[in-house]
Amino acid sequence: MKKNYLFPHWFKVMGWVLSIAAVVAYLCIRDLEFKMPALSFDVLLLEDDDEGSYSFFRLANTNILSIAMPVLTIGLLFIGFSKEKVEDEFVHYLRAQSLIWATYITAALFIVATLLIYGITYIYVPYLVFFVFLILFIIKFRIEVHRFNKGGAQ
Repeated sequence: MKKNYLFPHWFKVMGWVLSIAAVVAYLCIRDLEFKMPALSFDVLLLEDDDEGSYSFFRLANTNILSIAMPVLTIGLLFIGFSKEKVEDEFVHYLRAQSLIWATYITAALFIVATLLIYGITYIYVPYLVFFVFLILFIIKFRIEVHRFNKGGAQ
């Protein structure tokens, strides 16, 4: 029994809307700060609340990136893993090959970044790896589907 874990085709449009909205929101209102619920497990930063006990749940100051990153992740997942209009075995093959290619390239980029980036800047590298993976997969898959539709795939 074959299971198909792909989203319906119309999710692709929703994915583009979410991805573009997340990028635009981050670029246009980057300095917007607000409070958001957060779990805090750092014992050194815990303060006594009104009842004298420690609270692991608090409101933390954050910026639009806290919203934009999950929205961008959801959007990229919808774009990359939505069914094509014609979803046949060859499209499954192209999707699998694109996933493998994106995994290799992302792993190589992660290794190079680990070897070349030091200090506090390195903290951003693991966060960006998943986005890079999804973007590379989407680009490779779209190129392969376009080649196939133009008759260039062998």
